[in-house]
Amino acid sequence: MIIQSRKIWMNGSFQAGQLKIINGGIQKILPYNQEKADKDYGSLLVCPGFIDIHTHGWNKCDAGHPTSAAMQKWKMHMPHEGVTSFVATTATQSIEENEKAFSKLGGIIENQGNGAEIIGINVEGNYISHNAHGAQDLYTIVKPNAEQLLHYNALSKHHILTVTCAPECEGAIDFIKRATAAGIRVSMGHSAATYEESELAIKAGVTGTTHTGNGMTPFHHRRPGIFGAALCDGSVYAEVIGDGIHVAFPTAQIIGTMKGKDRLILVTDSSPVKDDPKYAEMNKEGAFRLPDGTLFGSALYVNQGVYNLYKKAHLPLETAINAATINPAKFLGVDNRKGSIEEGKDADITVCTNTFDLKEVYCMGKAQLHGNN
Repeated sequence: MIIQSRKIWMNGSFQAGQLKIINGGIQKILPYNQEKADKDYGSLLVCPGFIDIHTHGWNKCDAGHPTSAAMQKWKMHMPHEGVTSFVATTATQSIEENEKAFSKLGGIIENQGNGAEIIGINVEGNYISHNAHGAQDLYTIVKPNAEQLLHYNALSKHHILTVTCAPECEGAIDFIKRATAAGIRVSMGHSAATYEESELAIKAGVTGTTHTGNGMTPFHHRRPGIFGAALCDGSVYAEVIGDGIHVAFPTAQIIGTMKGKDRLILVTDSSPVKDDPKYAEMNKEGAFRLPDGTLFGSALYVNQGVYNLYKKAHLPLETAINAATINPAKFLGVDNRKGSIEEGKDADITVCTNTFDLKEVYCMGKAQLHGNN
């Protein structure tokens, strides 16, 4: 199959071209109109498929309590956000719930059906601070425990890609070193760490920050804290929830400007009740809140988030697109096959308008929105 457009996102800009797709991959990139195209998208934007590395679920599908049927339903939904791959994210819960979840998720990842690809697991819970737990379960928080994490990873068939840790907790530095040695990326978050504690964690191996600006001590001009460390250290990737509610758009602009085009990652941190009519009353202007006002996840779609970063947070277009494509791929170490339109990579492609309204999404070369054309 050959698709073409005058605006294919390659090497940091939109260029005219054709993509020859064979066996789920991009076999060849050709000049525009060189061969007969099966699908000509004209001046629509052809972007790398979007990647969401921090999403807990959708419409009763919950990564913390997965079933095969629910996960497949979720996988089929994600292209409707422009997403071609994502990381199933668990929250703080009991050991028994974790063991069941990781064992089930590992099997699902190794036997994937149609839809977006689940590329791994994000463990947001349990190794966080009681002082910055947000909507996470206060009573199942534990000290950072590398043996436990490695046990969970074995249950998941070694599909845990990233974990959140509060750097100030007892044992955190050893946890970070052992997790990274096992190939698991560590993000700091749900934390009241000082700037100095955060810098020690980065030196120990932390490479990311979980939903920057949320679940952490607010920035103060004399006490920059974890937020300041996340922005100032050029090696650290910073997640941002791009809904304008979890962090105001001017704050997202500050984060994106500080991190630049190579270190910002757009996430939804979506709740399993997203798009569930039963919980519509808890959706307050695009985010879910507990009765006390605590945020517990967004209702954001990823394509909306890309538009928001570009048009509402006023970040450069390259920064906004990279935040949903190559940056998460590099953070996770899957950029050898995901995150950009290049020969030899997976044919994960999102076709959209200038306002990022979706027209088609290809997962491994298969059209998801309008049939396998």
